[in-house]
Amino acid sequence: MQRTTFKIAEARAQFSKLLNRASAGEEIVITKGREPYARIVPPVAAARREDGPLRHLRLPDDLFDHEDAEQSAIDAGDHTDALGIWREGPADS
Repeated sequence: MQRTTFKIAEARAQFSKLLNRASAGEEIVITKGREPYARIVPPVAAARREDGPLRHLRLPDDLFDHEDAEQSAIDAGDHTDALGIWREGPADS
């Protein structure tokens, strides 16, 4: 990995360019006086996510796209958990 050093004033004047360079894989070291003060480094590559435990079932992509009347009632507050039934009106009426 290439490493480049800039003084704080230089880095401030060229900050967006330095971010682009770091994003492309370069390490930027910012110094205060002669001492390293900060580093801008490339982002860590995102790890590939493992398949879920139910992936082998090959469920359809639109499985949850339909409207569920019971879930809509629950979301609207028209469902009573005590009885476990769906009512047409609010639970307190």
